[in-house]
Amino acid sequence: AGLAASAPASTTEPLYVSIETQLLARIETSPARRETVPRSLRVVGRTLVRSEREAIVTAPQEGRLIATKDYAIPALGERVKRDQIIAVVEESIAAPDLVTIATERARAASDLRLAQREHDRLSKLAGIATDKDITAARNALEVAKARRDGFVEQVALLDSASTTGILAQKRRVIRAPLDGMIARTHVTVGENVGRDKPLFQIVDTAELLVEASVFENDVAAILAARRASFTVEAFPGEAFPARIVSRGATVDERTRALPVLFAVPNGQGRLFGGMFGRVYIETGTEVSGIAVPKSAVIDVDGQPMVYVKTGGERFTPRPARILERLSDRLVLADDGALKAGDRVVVQGIYQVRMSKPLPATAGGA
Repeated sequence: AGLAASAPASTTEPLYVSIETQLLARIETSPARRETVPRSLRVVGRTLVRSEREAIVTAPQEGRLIATKDYAIPALGERVKRDQIIAVVEESIAAPDLVTIATERARAASDLRLAQREHDRLSKLAGIATDKDITAARNALEVAKARRDGFVEQVALLDSASTTGILAQKRRVIRAPLDGMIARTHVTVGENVGRDKPLFQIVDTAELLVEASVFENDVAAILAARRASFTVEAFPGEAFPARIVSRGATVDERTRALPVLFAVPNGQGRLFGGMFGRVYIETGTEVSGIAVPKSAVIDVDGQPMVYVKTGGERFTPRPARILERLSDRLVLADDGALKAGDRVVVQGIYQVRMSKPLPATAGGA
């Protein structure tokens, strides 16, 4: 028998698919089952790198990027550890710059005092202040210390050169400010770099944020949300656990949607910043019905349809009403068209749909 013929006259008329065709087309079925699942809200989301887990590394002073036997410039995608040497710059500083650098040093020292004060304040509020705020304050303190120390070294260097007015040279080691991955690299050995030139972008993706927009009609679901999960097309049938970390205070006037942020663990590094996917938000209620794999339901002229194997070579189309969409399956209404235990086509559904109607003489096949 051929793999396909003209479409049947009736969308619910039993179809004939020979055993040979089933084997050749690799038609597979799966039993439908009764299931009660949490009712969920689906929204589109995009992954983001947390701001406190991202750093742009620049050179503290103009100079030339050099190579030494003690380190190698990290490559794109390479993981680095906090305080690991990632670059060495040979600086050339003119003595007249002493006044400018001394002024900047004083400003850096003031910034350090402010950062230390804020870090100490939040540390005393442990249990009240959020972990995010404490982590951000700690990172700001480390950045302020590094900036202050850099200016202290520059002033000491210029002090030794100020009596001669000549250019002084010093090798400055640049270290990674956090654990993470090299997301971007813009350096070449021997290149002249300035203070405004980014050298590396380092990101820590052990936990990502997912930014989503929830329409105002669905805001009640967010307020009652218990759990959530995140799916991407790169990993079909797999859901990553997610939790709500914050939501906006106002609805966007143009889109009529409320911004919501979810945190998604990513210890294995399988997700990347900028990926689009779907967030399934459990609303606290449940729905019962007949669960089938997603591949078992197709659209026929605007009507969801499943194909049930009702005999050795007999397949019967049955209309379906979708109650709930999950990451890997659909829950259909238990209205008699489909019941638990029915074997629905999950692979080769197109070949079944395009098969001939069951011959009248084969009604009991």
